[in-house]
Parts: sequence; structure tokens; C-alpha cells
Amino acid sequence: MNQYTEISNAYQGCAQSFFFIEGKRDKALNRYVRANLKSIGKHLGQRGVHYEAFRIVSPSFFGMKSLKNLILRQCPTLDKDELSERIKVFKSNQRNEGRSRLLYISRVMRNSEGNCVADILCEDNFDKDGDYITTLYKFLDIVVRLDIANETAGTYGAEYKYRLPDEEDDGPSWDNGEYLACDLLADSITGEVCTDVSPIRFDDKFNISLPLYPQISIKLDPLPKSLYILFLLHPEGIRLKDIQDYEGELRGIYGAVSGRKNPTVLNKMFKAITDPTGNQLHKNISIIRRCFLSKLRSDLATHYIPAHSRAQAHSIPLDLSLVELPK
Repeated sequence: MNQYTEISNAYQGCAQSFFFIEGKRDKALNRYVRANLKSIGKHLGQRGVHYEAFRIVSPSFFGMKSLKNLILRQCPTLDKDELSERIKVFKSNQRNEGRSRLLYISRVMRNSEGNCVADILCEDNFDKDGDYITTLYKFLDIVVRLDIANETAGTYGAEYKYRLPDEEDDGPSWDNGEYLACDLLADSITGEVCTDVSPIRFDDKFNISLPLYPQISIKLDPLPKSLYILFLLHPEGIRLKDIQDYEGELRGIYGAVSGRKNPTVLNKMFKAITDPTGNQLHKNISIIRRCFLSKLRSDLATHYIPAHSRAQAHSIPLDLSLVELPK
């Protein structure tokens, strides 16, 4: 039983949550947990731990296409042959050796640098045969003791190990638990996790590719794509409240990307997106974030996502040498 080892990134909205990652080898344990969530909750509640969610993550939910995306999320540099081999290994491991895992995320907060971080108390992979019910409740009792000890000592957040994606001003519009579930499943796949940052390339028609990740497809509609290019062209950052200052430049980019010229439609569109008090600007930034987070693990995706700094200017933390735009 670990308290706390390296696993994957946690996300905003997952605080006070349990994640139970089912392994095919532990069918009796899996059935017990599914059937006794209320009993587990009562056991914890009587001891002072009230959790927000108990998420059950099952590899069986992933068909071939989803499994392919899951593996590419972990290592997007794989070619087709390597990907096929990784899928075979994953299926074999899940069929023969897949053990269930349980972890508890206690809190999510901001550190001194303003970054969101998660504090995960402990995890267990149930790797020892025996009475799984006893093992499960030992784990839950450890959660209780750690939760009480940290609450009493005020040590929550004393160590920050897990960086989260930056928050949207209007809050995330997707289920962060689903992204965390993907990362947790990816951790169980045999093979190294890719940490190489790929250049980002726009061809003459502004199609987006990541040369190091040939099987990853990044598709954005013309408006969020134009906004994304605007951020790339301003590595110093753009304060969202000053977005009106960039309207002319954004219009020019949009015209090149989309080829659309209807002035009535364009005026209405740009009036909405350059209104810093409106929702359209934040909505399109969220679309960009979701696009990259759905394809890449957050430690890679954050290199490509507009994020705000201490100065509140949004910028993309990708080295300019890795950006290839049409002349």
C-alpha cells in the first residue's frame, strides 16, 4: 500500500474522490465494490470522511478505437506497428495480470505560484492474494487516519506533486474525472510514457499537425483555430480584457484560415468574441483546451494550451522554434 507514489495528473473537480480502476483478475472484488458503494460511503461517513464521488473505471468500456486513442494519449509518438503491439500487450495484461487499483484524492488547491495542485493521500493495487474485503477496508481506514491527521495538523497541501491544467474563468465544461480515468488506465499499459514535445505545424491550408505524433489529429473550427494562431503569434501573452486591441489582427487571420468574407456575419462574430465581458472568448479558449486534453496527457497538452500567468496574460508556453506557420 502506497502513500503516495507517482501516478498520473489529477484534475480540478476530482477532490474528495475515489477512483477504483477495475482489473479483470479481481472479478469478486470488482463486483463487491460495485454492489456496496452505499456501505462503503456509510463506513467512511461514520468516521468523518465525506467524499464527493466514487468513480469506477473499467478498461472493458474501451473498444478498439477508444483503446487506440487511450494508448496514443500515453505515447503519441508510436507508429502503426508499435501501436498494434502495444494494444496486444495491454489486452494480454488486462486479461492475465490486470489487478484492481484504488486511490483517494483528498484536496485540490492553489500553491504559492497560483497553480492548481492535487493532494492524493494513498493508493492500493490489491496485488496480494487474500481476503479482498479486509484489504479494502484496511485501505479505507488508512484514508480515515490520514484525513484526520492532516486535518488536525493542518498539513494539507504541504507537498505539491501534481500540477493541474489552469482553470477557466467560467469553470471547466468537461468532466475532468474522465480525463483522469484515461490517464490512470494509460499508466497500466506496458511501455514508456512519451515526454517529447512535438513542433506544431500549420500547412498552407492551416491544417494542424504535430510532426512527432503522426497519428494524433488536432482539428479546430476556423474561429478557435484563428484565436489559437493569434496566441501563437503573441508569445508575450494577451490579456483577455484587452482582446479588442487585437480585433483587426484576428480578423485578418480568420480571413486567411476560413476564406469567409460576408461582412454582416463577420461583424456579428467578432463583436461577440472581442467582448471581454461576454462568454464567446472563454468558450473558444475552452474548445482549444478540450481539443488538446482529449488527445494528449496533460503534461504534454499544457505545452500547447493558452494559460494565464501571474500577470493574467494568456500565452502558449511552447518554444517559438517549435511553431511552423505558413509564410
